[in-house]
Amino acid sequence: MQDEDILISKAQAGNRDALNDLVSFYWHPIYRFVSYKTESIEDAQELTQETFFRACRSLPNYQKTNATFKTYLSHIALNLIRDFWRKKGRSPTLVDFSDYQEPVAEDDQPDVLAVTVERRETICNVLQELPNEQRQVVELRIITGLTVKETALAMNKSEAAIKMLQQRALKSLRVLLLNREI
Repeated sequence: MQDEDILISKAQAGNRDALNDLVSFYWHPIYRFVSYKTESIEDAQELTQETFFRACRSLPNYQKTNATFKTYLSHIALNLIRDFWRKKGRSPTLVDFSDYQEPVAEDDQPDVLAVTVERRETICNVLQELPNEQRQVVELRIITGLTVKETALAMNKSEAAIKMLQQRALKSLRVLLLNREI
């Protein structure tokens, strides 16, 4: 991908190819994050599409900050996800973590695959037991792949607070996983 700042400037000037490049580059990571937080493919597709629609609509007013464009998109997606669950009047249901991992090699043994799937399900279940902010840090940092700085901006916290939350979350996950003996 070309330099992000150049693409954004071109897209702000109305260059459709630059806008298409931005959407193409960021669609999958945003969709993966949204689909992790929703309970259906249709909802994930709709919320991802709405994320990009809102980003494109506000692109003329977008101003470069210390955050990347991916952080900007993640922040929009996170707000849409919150609204989505608020409208539904309940919290998110568990999504199979294995859907967001690398595909399984064809030569893997069925017994090894069963253990791997079971471990992933356990990790996903344990992740839901974390306090909301710790879970969100793990989702943004590890699942979505944002940097500490990007996560701090998305969560409106300092980088030091994000590092502490992540450290606490990983310690909590370790204890919970050890108690389940996976």
